Amino acid sequence: MGSVVKGVASLFGGGKRRREQKAANRQLNAILAQKDAFKFGDVYEGLEGAQYQGFDAAQGQAFTMDPSVLENQQAALGRLGPAQGYEAQGYDAAQTNVAGLMRGADAGLTNTMANLQVSTAGAEMAAQEADQALAQSQDLAAQAGTGAGGATALAAAAAKSKAGIRADLDRQVKANEQLRAQGEQQRQRDQLAQENLASKFDLGQQQFNVGQMNEARRFSADAMNQANRFGAQAANQFALSRFGAENQMNQFNVGNQFNFARANMDAQNRFALANMDAQNRALQFGADAANRSADRAFEVDKLKRDFDLQQQSFEYQKLLNKEDRALARKQQADAARAQANADLIGGIAGVFDMGKDALAAIGGAAGAVGGIVSDRRLKKDIKLIGISPSGLNIYSFKYKNTKFGKGLFQGVMSDEIPKDAVIKHEDGYDRVDYSKLDVEFNKL
Repeated sequence: MGSVVKGVASLFGGGKRRREQKAANRQLNAILAQKDAFKFGDVYEGLEGAQYQGFDAAQGQAFTMDPSVLENQQAALGRLGPAQGYEAQGYDAAQTNVAGLMRGADAGLTNTMANLQVSTAGAEMAAQEADQALAQSQDLAAQAGTGAGGATALAAAAAKSKAGIRADLDRQVKANEQLRAQGEQQRQRDQLAQENLASKFDLGQQQFNVGQMNEARRFSADAMNQANRFGAQAANQFALSRFGAENQMNQFNVGNQFNFARANMDAQNRFALANMDAQNRALQFGADAANRSADRAFEVDKLKRDFDLQQQSFEYQKLLNKEDRALARKQQADAARAQANADLIGGIAGVFDMGKDALAAIGGAAGAVGGIVSDRRLKKDIKLIGISPSGLNIYSFKYKNTKFGKGLFQGVMSDEIPKDAVIKHEDGYDRVDYSKLDVEFNKL
C-alpha cells in the first residue's frame, strides 16, 4: 500500500520537478558555454628578456725581449785545437832457423841385418857323410850277396838325404831375408826418432833465444809508447781545461745579459697588465650598472604580466565555481525526477503485482526513463562513448531482450559504478539508481 501511495504522490508535483530540471539544465549549459568561450590571453606575448650590455675589453700590449739578446743568447764556444797524438814504436821480431838439422842418411844409422849369409859347410858335410854311408852300405851288401835290389834301396836313401839338405838351405835363405826386412824397419824407426829428438832440441833452443830477444825489443817499444802517450794526454788535458774555462766565462756573460733583458721585459709587461686591468674594471662597472637597470625593468614588466595572468585565472575560477553550483542543482533535479519515476513505477508494481516477467517489462520501461536495468549480462553491442566528470565510463548499448527496451541506449555498467547506486533485484540482475550518478540514462 505504501508504494501505491508514493506512486500517486509522484503524480502531483511532477510538473514542478520537470521545470526545475529544465531550468537547471539551461543554467548549466549557459555556464558551460561561457567556460568554453573563455580564452586565456597570452599575457607574456612581447615579453623580452633584459638586454644585457657588454663591453669591449681593453687589450694590453705584451712587450718582448730585444731580438739582439735572443740572437746572442748562445754563448760563443771556445776553440779546442786538434788532439795531440803520438807515433807508436814497433820492433822487428827475430825468427827461428831449422836449416841445420840432420835428416835421413845424415843421421849415420845402418841396417845390421842387410848382409846375412847362408851357411853351406854343414850341408856339404852332411852330403859327404851320406855318400860315405851309401858306399859302406854297398860294400856290406856286396859282401852279404844281396845283389842289385839292395843297391837300389841304398841309392834311394842317399837321394832322400840330399833332398833334406837342400830344404834346410832354403829355410836359412828365407830366415835371412826376414831378418834383413826387420832390421831395415827398425833402422828407419830409430833414424826417425833420432831426427825428431835432435830437431826438437835445436828448435826449442832457437825459440827460447828468439823469445828472449823479442821480449827485450817489445819492452823497449812499450816504454817509448807509454812515455809518448803520457805526453800527449797531458797536452790534451790542458787544452780541454782551457776550453772549459773559456766556455764557462762566455756562458756567464751571456746569462747576465739575458737575465737583465728578461727582467726589463717582465717589468714592462706587469705595468701594461695593471693598466689594462684598471681599464677593464671601469668598463665592467659601467656594463654592470646598465645590466642591473635592465634587470629591474624586466622584473617590473614581468610582475605586471603575472598580475594579469592571475586576474584571468581568478575569472576562470569564478566560472568553475558557477559550474559546480549549476551541476549540483542539476544533479538534485535529476535525482528528484528519478526518485519520482521510481516511486511511480513502484506504485504501479504494487497495484498490479504482476509476475516476474511483467515486472521486468515495467522495469524495462522504467529503464528507458530512469535507467534501472543496467546489468552487463542483459546488454549487447556495448561501446565506450565518453567519461563523466566524476570519471565514470559512459557506454552505448542494446538490450538482448527487447522487453527491456528497443533501440540504442546510453548509460553505465552496474559493475563499474559505486555500490550505493546499485540495486540488487530478486531476478538476479542489477539495477542502477541514476540519481546518485553524474550520468544520464537516455535512448539514442
